[in-house]
Amino acid sequence: MRITGIFLLAFLSLIKYDPVDAQTLSPQGEQTLCDDSEEIYFSCPLDNGKIVSVCARKNNTPNQGYVQYRYGTKDDAFAFPDKNVPPAKTVKITDVSEGSIRGLHLKFSKGPYTYVVSSVSPGEVYVSKNGKIIFDKQCNASIYKNFSNKIFDGVNEAPVSKIDIH
Repeated sequence: MRITGIFLLAFLSLIKYDPVDAQTLSPQGEQTLCDDSEEIYFSCPLDNGKIVSVCARKNNTPNQGYVQYRYGTKDDAFAFPDKNVPPAKTVKITDVSEGSIRGLHLKFSKGPYTYVVSSVSPGEVYVSKNGKIIFDKQCNASIYKNFSNKIFDGVNEAPVSKIDIH
């Protein structure tokens, strides 16, 4: 019995507990950069230790509330748009389904940059500058890699474009 206890203590000492990770978990236990007051439209951890999240609040139409792309960690995240503004001019959603493959692209654009969050399995995020891909990462396991259905009420749809063919 004593040997079992020693092995259990040794095993538990190997488990990493990081208070920062604990702070970034949603109520469902998922990592997200969204606050408790926000709706999680999309969120996924990447293999580089960063998180990609699309967070929204009071986004009932494209001219209400906000939808924001976030990339980084809870302590250091890039956000676009940097202010909470209605998404009518900054965010578009495109159905990129083809055959039996279903998926959507949520696109945030600013100047030469387009940030694409893709729900096509396994989920990914990529960034283009002047039409050239400069960043591309696939999602790790997440329950939030499919967009919330509410996104269709609050974000304008756009046709498939060159950036979607990736």
